[in-house]
Amino acid sequence: MNVEIFSDAMGEIDGRYIDEAISYKKAGDVHAVDKPVQWFKKRSPKRKAVKRRLIVAAAGCVAVALIIVLLIANRWGEPLALSDRSSNVTVRYTGNPLIFQSGCLVNLTEEELFTEFDTAIFKGTISEIRNIVVSFNGEKEYRAIAKIKVEKVYRGTCNEGDTVSVMLPCPVSTIMSMTSTTTVSAMKAGVTGIFMPVEYDDESALWMENGARLDKRDIADYGFADGERYAFLETGSGLVFARYAYGSIADADTLEEVGAYIEKMLKSLYGQDMGE
Repeated sequence: MNVEIFSDAMGEIDGRYIDEAISYKKAGDVHAVDKPVQWFKKRSPKRKAVKRRLIVAAAGCVAVALIIVLLIANRWGEPLALSDRSSNVTVRYTGNPLIFQSGCLVNLTEEELFTEFDTAIFKGTISEIRNIVVSFNGEKEYRAIAKIKVEKVYRGTCNEGDTVSVMLPCPVSTIMSMTSTTTVSAMKAGVTGIFMPVEYDDESALWMENGARLDKRDIADYGFADGERYAFLETGSGLVFARYAYGSIADADTLEEVGAYIEKMLKSLYGQDMGE
């Protein structure tokens, strides 16, 4: 571990965690080390007080060490190679970022969900999904990259058998609280679904923050417009999708029902099968 990484990880620790770890004592209760202990030989109160302080201090040090290890393990990993279209930015794989995220969605009708963005639409199975941290001159954003093996194309330029990469609007399998990302948060390797991501072009690929620039095509082929309404997932607990947004199929139980609905919508909106 080099000094720069250790220093950066230390900088991520909120001071209150260190203070609480060192001075930890449950409110209204006596800590285990403060409970009376029966000894065969009476010990002086002074020696026992010193021992208690040492135990508490040691516990605090262990807690701080665990926080440091967690931050370093989760925040630093294999870097992704970027082209010269990106500048002053780094992207690394990461573990479980301890973050909190929220968002809100613009209301769209079912028809607008198909026409507002020129999305690709395909069925496939997720082969891999990994969280990433993007650092824009030190300002960090967290996302995930999913690799999906395409099995059927309803609309778009990809082909059956292709493996495409899609950037998610949030990390997955993390300790965090998020809104507007319920569907993509259920994504994991092995899950089959129907996906409606936007294929990146010169305009949609540009991501600028804090004086830095990332061309998202350096790390993914596609991206979701939001984390709720552009995926239908076949999970162990049933079909997961934004049922409130798709009233016509709110009671759907299978991907076959979703696929038939998509084909019907495309034919209605465009007068032909988009996959042809």
